[in-house]
Amino acid sequence: MSGSLGISANEDTVESVLSRNYRYTVPDYQRQYSWGEEQWRALWEDLQALDDGETHFLGSIVVIERSSGLNDLDRLEVVDGQQRMATILTMLAVMRQKYLDEGESGQADAIRNEYLFEQDLDQQEYQNLTLSRYDNDSFSAILNCNFGQVDNETLNEALEFFGSRIHGLTVEETDTLRKRLLSSVTLVSIECTEEQSAFRLFETLNERGLELSSVDLMKNHIFSIAAQDDDIDYEAVKQSWQTTVDNTVPYLNKPSRFFRHYIMSAPAPDYPDDVSDYKLYDTFQGIISDVRESDDLTLESYLADVANQSELYLQIVNADIDRYDHGGNEAINEKLTHLHHIKSVQARTLLLRIFREFDNPNKVMEALGVLERFLVRWKVANYATGGQLDRIYSELCSTVFDESEPIEEMRGYLRGKYPSDAEFTAGIENKRVKLNNRTKYMLKRIEEVHYSGNVDRMEDYDIEHIAPRSAYTATRHSAWVTALNTTQATFEQHRDRLGNLTLLESNKNIRASNDPFETKKSEYTTSDIAMTRSVAETYDNWNLDTIQERTSELAEVALNIWSL
Repeated sequence: MSGSLGISANEDTVESVLSRNYRYTVPDYQRQYSWGEEQWRALWEDLQALDDGETHFLGSIVVIERSSGLNDLDRLEVVDGQQRMATILTMLAVMRQKYLDEGESGQADAIRNEYLFEQDLDQQEYQNLTLSRYDNDSFSAILNCNFGQVDNETLNEALEFFGSRIHGLTVEETDTLRKRLLSSVTLVSIECTEEQSAFRLFETLNERGLELSSVDLMKNHIFSIAAQDDDIDYEAVKQSWQTTVDNTVPYLNKPSRFFRHYIMSAPAPDYPDDVSDYKLYDTFQGIISDVRESDDLTLESYLADVANQSELYLQIVNADIDRYDHGGNEAINEKLTHLHHIKSVQARTLLLRIFREFDNPNKVMEALGVLERFLVRWKVANYATGGQLDRIYSELCSTVFDESEPIEEMRGYLRGKYPSDAEFTAGIENKRVKLNNRTKYMLKRIEEVHYSGNVDRMEDYDIEHIAPRSAYTATRHSAWVTALNTTQATFEQHRDRLGNLTLLESNKNIRASNDPFETKKSEYTTSDIAMTRSVAETYDNWNLDTIQERTSELAEVALNIWSL
């Protein structure tokens, strides 16, 4: 196939694709290697099922030709197909090691020199395929059969998958597998002379997102537009995208989250609704269309802002803000850490906008305090997360920051959304709390606000169950069974109530955990935590009535701390 768009396509065997006088490279803006066992197993089983004379079509690869210097090998930049090519070369590297183990150095050298590596006219050696910098150190170790140096988890799993199967083959069976892979597996190799053609073709081949994430499709969409419009600075677009990738892909389990949160937080184009993973790509296409029609925005300025906000997003995730004076940064990062304890992933939409809007760290702290009070109530009352929270944060970003007093507007808006006093109190009095950092943080704040104590480092303290969780299941707790004077089932409904919990130094917690209440009190009286000393001073014994009494007291305290 050929035409005016500068495209040529041929169906080639794997051997032909790997034997060209080119080197294949994957640019850094491409997604990382991501095939898993489902794809590896399908390829393996297809190879095993091939009979003599049969062929198996594996799919397509789309490349852009890049000229190099004199005597250097020209590059073929892989726009689509790195998953297939990296997997094939991994299999060949494993076969090479199999031949080396069996003393078949001739076959091993042939695989290395003909398929794994290429040379230019000066005998300079190159990897036949170079992955992005996020994957290539491990991939290079695979090609060189230095399997112990493969740090990339996904590539290492691919290596183990094929290694476990090829290791058990005989030399003759390995020969058969090699011939099938090289001669009986075919690929459509689509070569483009222009980026415009490559990205348009890529989008057509993957228009339903098959094998691709939303972020992959988004990248292709903007690159395709930039490659087709001479008025757009293609290099600026490429650089902004690369910066965004650098700030998200290596550090976030779900890079798509950043783009969702960015779209909902950005002042322009304004998007007041929630953005799910499912509709991210469609939403992004609409946003880019709005950008191109805008008098105030360009594609370059929009993507530059995306890149800038991706750096801020990473600082939020790591609680490592560095935008204000030392004291301001320190206080803000401590508060961000607390919000992380509460579980505030979805709130990053609002956090991005807060840091965009406020240059004054005191204003930021005030806004973060409002957000904390809303979130604690929401979590304790066990309100649903998901789209509802996303809509709240997105609508907040679209409405309150144009007002003269945005924090007051935020407070008023969230006051109309968060659980009522009765719902919040019931969430504490009638439910078990989760034994996680959110509960530990709530105990910390109760200690500091109500008991005028101080908890400097949360990690120095444990959540202490006053009546042990195993009171009815461990024989050493027989005294507790008598003291509690109830059934095991009833106790288990109360043992994780807030009233049965306090903070205690880790070393004291180890000593006190199994003791009767009277003995525990002697540890409690020496604690740095005023709340814990209060338990020892206030209660002569500990049973279901005291657990419920203290739970109600702490619910009232919490109601005042986390109120808007």
